[in-house]
Amino acid sequence: MKPKLVLMSHGNMAAETLQSAKMIVGELIAAQVVSMTETDGMSGTIEKLTQTLNFLGDVPVLILADLKGGTPCNVAMMQMNERPNLRVLSGLNLAMVIEAAVSPIEELDELTNYLCDIGKSAVEKIELLEIDEEEEYEE
Repeated sequence: MKPKLVLMSHGNMAAETLQSAKMIVGELIAAQVVSMTETDGMSGTIEKLTQTLNFLGDVPVLILADLKGGTPCNVAMMQMNERPNLRVLSGLNLAMVIEAAVSPIEELDELTNYLCDIGKSAVEKIELLEIDEEEEYEE
């Protein structure tokens, strides 16, 4: 069984990232979203995540959190002590969510490592290629 996916963020980033992924890959992706609001604080975010994890049951879960050291990520990390089949990745981005949807990987640690690599490779400085004007018009 493929691990369940939970997206966590400050504000609506997780929900909007999921919607963007669905725009690209359709309904291939099923994920839960935990969005921390300004008034949630640590306790409200803990409550939201606990409800989500209880809903999912005792299955492998991978949480993609927006920011290492931020409340959503810290709350997710706290759950790792109580749930041995839970993994957390920080740096939530669209490439990670799309790959989570289309990847055939079912083993939790293998999927976690794969998505970590995908997330890192999705961040790249884009530079314009210099075009030689003579070559451009040779056709």
